[in-house]
Amino acid sequence: MLQLVEPEDLRSALLVWFDRCRRDLPWRRSEDPYEILVAEIMLQQTRSEVVATRYQGFLDRFPRADTLAEAPVESVEAAWSGLGYYRRARNLHRAVRILAERGTLPASAAEWAELPGVGAYTSALLASRCCGESSPVLDGNVERVLSRFLASTEPPRRAAARRALLATAGRLLDASRPGDSNQALMEVGSLVCRRGKPDCGVCPLAPGCRAFRSPGLDPRDFPVAGPRRDREVRHCFTAVVRRGGDLLLHRRPGDADWLAGRWHLPTVELASGEGSARAAAALGKEFGGCWECDEPAVRVRHAVTYRDLHVRAAVAHWRPERMREASAGGRLPAGRSSLGWFGYGEIDELPTSSLLRKTLDSVGINLADPPLHSGP
Repeated sequence: MLQLVEPEDLRSALLVWFDRCRRDLPWRRSEDPYEILVAEIMLQQTRSEVVATRYQGFLDRFPRADTLAEAPVESVEAAWSGLGYYRRARNLHRAVRILAERGTLPASAAEWAELPGVGAYTSALLASRCCGESSPVLDGNVERVLSRFLASTEPPRRAAARRALLATAGRLLDASRPGDSNQALMEVGSLVCRRGKPDCGVCPLAPGCRAFRSPGLDPRDFPVAGPRRDREVRHCFTAVVRRGGDLLLHRRPGDADWLAGRWHLPTVELASGEGSARAAAALGKEFGGCWECDEPAVRVRHAVTYRDLHVRAAVAHWRPERMREASAGGRLPAGRSSLGWFGYGEIDELPTSSLLRKTLDSVGINLADPPLHSGP
């Protein structure tokens, strides 16, 4: 078997490379566990470039853990707008409240993992950065780097492969700088050991990388792909209801399997091809009142994780149930409390999604250009 440099012998080279080449990301300048926690929850399922545009604004609004703990969850979700996956915002809010009640910070990866929304990867990174614990991380970037390093023939999500990758990551950790070692591995994946174009000539791990050093192997063939989940198509109808300068929005349930907890236009799922009359009936059944939907509907497509939403959107007219109509500019009472009228300027303060603006754009409504009149 080809003899290569062992992982332990590459620890120093990895940190030297990180000190020289790492990106200047705002959360790397902080040693505050609260600020690091905020960053790591944001970075779950969101690219660092996007997080970098939202991170400081969120901290400006909630500069300390107690500020966030005391805030209503709705304001936390509103400040999260643009990052997606709003369940993370709710988990962060719950986690900070738990920490406030305890009055102490977690002292290990196991204790960090007790908090909502903090899984194996996040708890290991928090423990390495905030507690000095040598806990290796395994995210998508590290999986790719170490699958190539080992020339692993197993998909990285399989249990045996994950154990081997974690063991190798652990051997690369410098006990005096475990947090930096973990970040260095992730940075190698982001900047050097990229998916399609690895730059092996500048990689600090190249001397020990089997995919690079072994004759006949190509690093781009690793990691080995596992079975793919089939994409799921959902057909929906969305109603755009205006009342003067207000829009009618619906807060989707917190356990919905897409756009959970977010404010969106009233939407129902329909089979492909069902028309506006069927949509109006479904809207009445879901939200109450009498609905009329204009023809023709505009088609909008939107991807949410593994789901493809095929949306037909139309301007609609709604007459609420008698005695249930809200006063101007507020939530609707009683059984329809998940509906509400909001002015264009208020919508930026709500937890929404990019699908809302995409749908409004499709029917010619620009939230940055409110109507000139406020009457009906």
